[in-house]
Amino acid sequence: MIELSRSNVVEYLLKRGEISSADALVQELGGGVSGVVIKVLDPDGGEPVGTDMRSPGQIKRGVPDTRMRAGKCLVLKQPRELFAVATTWRVDADRIWSERDALIMLSTLMPINTLPQVLWADQDNQILAITPAPPEYVNLKTSLLSGKTLRWPITAAARWLAHMHRSTADVSTPSSFSDSRLFRQQRIMPYLAYPQAAHPSVAARLEAVSAFLLSDPVCLIHGDYSPKNMLMAPDALEDRGIFIVDFEVVFRGQPLFDIATLINHLLLKGFYFAPQWRPFMLLADEAWHAYQQAAPPRLLSARDQWGGFLLGSLLLARVDGQSPVEYLTDEVKRQAVRNCALDLLKTGGSLDDAMDLVGEHLGHLD
Repeated sequence: MIELSRSNVVEYLLKRGEISSADALVQELGGGVSGVVIKVLDPDGGEPVGTDMRSPGQIKRGVPDTRMRAGKCLVLKQPRELFAVATTWRVDADRIWSERDALIMLSTLMPINTLPQVLWADQDNQILAITPAPPEYVNLKTSLLSGKTLRWPITAAARWLAHMHRSTADVSTPSSFSDSRLFRQQRIMPYLAYPQAAHPSVAARLEAVSAFLLSDPVCLIHGDYSPKNMLMAPDALEDRGIFIVDFEVVFRGQPLFDIATLINHLLLKGFYFAPQWRPFMLLADEAWHAYQQAAPPRLLSARDQWGGFLLGSLLLARVDGQSPVEYLTDEVKRQAVRNCALDLLKTGGSLDDAMDLVGEHLGHLD
């Protein structure tokens, strides 16, 4: 099996006949810790641009069409079984086919141009080819870490999520989405099991949260609904909204996990920017408010019993789990997140109450 890289991707695509030029442009995208994501632009590919100026006689004789071409752009994804983290974290590479199946299914349910389309799949090499985001879009995580706290992309992301949850709650989904194996490997073990050794006082609570997440599957969940997987249109084009990527963790489970994940990442940015944390708390409030407005009651049924425990689990996971957020390097702020998470895991309560408690902890960093 080929191990895809920046250095061999053009040769690979030429052999497959997917591109026509050895001068194709290659860009390695942020694949996180889980695999390789490469964007390739073939400037000589795609549909011809303009009018064919050849005469019928020239066409008959096979004179080449010299029109410029639109270019052909595609993104290749190939998962790695061993994740690039400090500890040993393995996930089965067949998760790429869960992503393929999710994209195919959601292409019929979600607004057009808000997620990648599947182009083709190389089963032998576990490579998935998909369409890229519009070239002018920017990564939401990058925007947030630059200090920009625009509300509209957060509102759009929350509404998109509610639409996905609502649209998949009552439809049949592939049986593979109900198999907990990949969700256990990618979320339960690294987020909820791993921190138990360092925090035995909340181990039972983390086990209870794990059991909740694996019970009573409600709808299809994204599983990694964080700003790094969202691309937003430039401010001047905000009506075009957002583009959601990375569906490798997709699972038929509890919708609360996705919206709590988004809120968690916004609050972590608040800890990072503290004492200027308030704009990020407002974004978290906006995400929760927009989601609740767009989601039917059945998607919100767990918010009061599990909201606080789940948010606490997610906060703890991103400082003491197997994949801590890379930007929180200040130990004082990391400890503040840890203290807040442990407090939430002891007190529980609704997601609204939990967010209020996070605000109190953030206030101590003023």
